[in-house]
Amino acid sequence: MQLKIEYGTGFIDVNCKYPVDVRGMVGNPEAIALPEGITSALENPINSPSLLQIGKQKIAASTDARAVIVVSDNTRPVPYRGEHGIMRYIIRTLLDAGFTQPQITVIIGAGSHRNMEADEIEAMLGLQESELGEVNITNHEYDNDDHLIYLGTTSRGSEVTINKQYYEADLKIVTGLVESHFMAGASGGRKGICPGVVGIKTLKIFHGAKFLSSAKAADLVLEGNPLNDESLEVAQMAGCDFLVNTTLDAEKRITGVYAGDLVEAHQAAVQKIREYVVVPLEQHYDIVIIPAGFVGINHYQAGKAAIEAARAVKPSGQIIIVAKNTDTDPVGGQGYKQSLQLLAKHGKEDFLRMISDPKWEMIQEQWQVQMWSKVLTRIEREENLIYCALEIPDAEYEHLPGVAGFKLLDQSERQNLTDEEKITRITEEAIQRAIVSVNVPNPSIVLLKDGPYGIPEVIK
Repeated sequence: MQLKIEYGTGFIDVNCKYPVDVRGMVGNPEAIALPEGITSALENPINSPSLLQIGKQKIAASTDARAVIVVSDNTRPVPYRGEHGIMRYIIRTLLDAGFTQPQITVIIGAGSHRNMEADEIEAMLGLQESELGEVNITNHEYDNDDHLIYLGTTSRGSEVTINKQYYEADLKIVTGLVESHFMAGASGGRKGICPGVVGIKTLKIFHGAKFLSSAKAADLVLEGNPLNDESLEVAQMAGCDFLVNTTLDAEKRITGVYAGDLVEAHQAAVQKIREYVVVPLEQHYDIVIIPAGFVGINHYQAGKAAIEAARAVKPSGQIIIVAKNTDTDPVGGQGYKQSLQLLAKHGKEDFLRMISDPKWEMIQEQWQVQMWSKVLTRIEREENLIYCALEIPDAEYEHLPGVAGFKLLDQSERQNLTDEEKITRITEEAIQRAIVSVNVPNPSIVLLKDGPYGIPEVIK
């Protein structure tokens, strides 16, 4: 059987001698007409005046008014670029309202992720010089006190520090993509602010071990989800004048633009994705194959695919992740690496006990390692996870969970095959290894073709 598996911006064709169930999102959302769907959302928002009206009101109050637009970083496939992207229409509306380009600032709301480089920003936003011109673009730096302002504490005890430029702006616009999120229930909306433009102190509870251990901190769960509740409270403290969120289908086509009120526009988008992101399954599987997808630019982000695979695999089953790690650091940030070292040194039980201690000083990005611990608990042995990627240096695998797929290649294959041939061969060898490991006559195998964007759900 030949499988078509997403890899980077394309696909690889992988052979398997056993039958494989190929499962994906079952809904069939229609793509909206573009750019009409974008302009219509800005002009007819949900429970809000139009962006043009709000902009004109701000300029009428002060001709020197400043507008900020928070955007996601390049770990999210938000449709910002070009004629069918949202960014040019947001900026054009602000200019029509009376703002000048220097009065507009775009903030890369990357939370605790690294700063984006100029070429990465250009590739993501794709604006022409005439549209961008003197518009300011800046990276939010969560650990730079000069960028932050203190707002108080949440009802759960978080110290709220927020990007100063954002908080002090006269017009605050937040953009993003709404997709299922394995911690916060759904991305977009309030998450553009928290964790998007908050400081390190605010993340200590939001991304702390207690919140992430909650059963409600899961895909498509908003009610009672402590991350959702905390994020929304912080966002409301910081303020948001206008939300612009999008939804996409499996082919990254825009299925909706939800603009207007921070809460109600986001809720409408979440309701939309509920219609089609679930991947119904009749059983748990011995072997689960999953691509890391667009988001899997490094090992840190590929953890999202691992979590979805864990929902579909049998206890002690096998997970195979196929990833193209294109980030400048294919593993992730220093805090993530430090946390992975602790996991490797102490094991998942002691690691979870350690980070749950009230005296523990949180390490940035330890939350993703906590999620990897959940995956390892499901599959029981690290050897039951095979990570198929080419970009991570050999030495880095010492502390990464699972088996390095590239080690399944012999020396000749490493030297003589093209990258596409290598990743194809690695994946085929990983499947064969998994089949031998499960040691059953007819192993059940599934390919979750939509990667971390489809949410597996076993229907009893």
